Amino acid sequence: MKIKMIVPAGIILLFMTGMIHGQSSKKIREKGIIQQTVHEYFLEEGIDEPVVELIEKYNEEGEIIEIQEFNKLGEVQLWEKYVYDEEGNLVEEIFLDEKGKVTRTEKSIYKDGLRFEKQFFDERGRLFKKKEYLYEYR
Repeated sequence: MKIKMIVPAGIILLFMTGMIHGQSSKKIREKGIIQQTVHEYFLEEGIDEPVVELIEKYNEEGEIIEIQEFNKLGEVQLWEKYVYDEEGNLVEEIFLDEKGKVTRTEKSIYKDGLRFEKQFFDERGRLFKKKEYLYEYR
């Protein structure tokens, strides 16, 4: 079966985040983890106190529902929230600025377990772009 699909950056980020931080959603669920905080030490720069680099929050299924990344000054560099449906499909990605204001939202629509469409909304909730996903079968 051939499937043509462009993988959105958010999905790649979620996959890479799981790989980079080494915990599977199964393990997170089993352990009952709801948040992971990563501290970074800038020893070469003389900063020997921990600086929060990353905060990840998880739902009961072990799926990432929020990511915040910070620079060494504690400023938010990335802030995203994720919403899943009952099948575990990522249905909404919410992008926020450093103050927590929504800057963009991306919504995915699924049919028969496959992503059918992705809609892109601006900070005012106006649809500005959409993608359709077409699949080829044997």
